Amino acid sequence: MARVFTKAENQAWSKTLPGKMCSACLAIINENNEVLMVKAGYKDHWTFPSGIVEEGESPKSAAIRETLEETGLIVPDEHVKLLAIIYTTGKDGDRDRFNVGFATQLKYASGNIVVPNAEIEKVMWVAFDKVAELSGGKRSYEEFQRILLKDDDLYIEV
Repeated sequence: MARVFTKAENQAWSKTLPGKMCSACLAIINENNEVLMVKAGYKDHWTFPSGIVEEGESPKSAAIRETLEETGLIVPDEHVKLLAIIYTTGKDGDRDRFNVGFATQLKYASGNIVVPNAEIEKVMWVAFDKVAELSGGKRSYEEFQRILLKDDDLYIEV
């Protein structure tokens, strides 16, 4: 099981990153209109497959890379659509951050979900209206939930 980082350790690490912090996530939607959420061993909440955008990497590439690393699913770039860009201000010593969300349909992914792994303890498919609650009330996930619920038929075929 992965170790949970303390708030101080996370803040010290994030201060080593250049410029504004940027994270990217990928909402994978199944045929039942549920979205895949993952629980990392070092976090106390659920997220979409996600992570920090590395230097020289696009947010879309980061979301696709993190999805592969965290779930084992391979998602082709051409089937990934921008969901939202959300700016959140840091609180309690955290850095401000851009959260870039993308979405795709499960039918475009290949591979099998492989969990647990070095980073992720659990995965589950959840109804759109549970996203914010499972994220621990993260503002970006409240916005992602609002967008997912607003669009009755989130059409992602690109």
